[in-house]
Amino acid sequence: MVGTFLKRFILMTVLLALQVLVFNHVEVMNYATPMVCVYFILLFPIGTSHWQILLWAFAMGLLQDIFSNTPGMNAASLTLIGFLQPWILKTFSRKDHDDNDEALALPPSARTMKWAPFIRYVLTAVVLQQVCFYVLEAFSFFNLQEMGINIGGGTLMSVLIIVAIEGVRNSGAKKQRG
Repeated sequence: MVGTFLKRFILMTVLLALQVLVFNHVEVMNYATPMVCVYFILLFPIGTSHWQILLWAFAMGLLQDIFSNTPGMNAASLTLIGFLQPWILKTFSRKDHDDNDEALALPPSARTMKWAPFIRYVLTAVVLQQVCFYVLEAFSFFNLQEMGINIGGGTLMSVLIIVAIEGVRNSGAKKQRG
């Protein structure tokens, strides 16, 4: 229990530092900014209680808001993803497992889910997070073209970075096993 908490806290700290210090300063033509903190929320296993996911997601979003000067937008969008994460994960996870399967206790990854379902899982969550974030940022539907470019570019960059991080995680797991 303490080990799981400590691992999650370290992962949250690392992703938050990367987001605030690196990714917030990466912009493509002043439109697309990658938001990889959603990856933290996506790593909760199916068996995790819903309130824990919501609490971690809100804390991650609030801390990101504090350091990024985005009043409540990250907290709202990441809490939404924390709320929807169990259903999104069940949608894209294996259908042939038992409820007692030990794979349910493992964090979702390309290794446990296979690459195609994992990428669909990440893409769905990132699109929802980006839509929520940019709708709250604009707080209107006046300039839909700019909002669409922000959402599309941010989604593409975020998914590519998350897939790259997952590839590094998978190669590290293979080295540990081998």
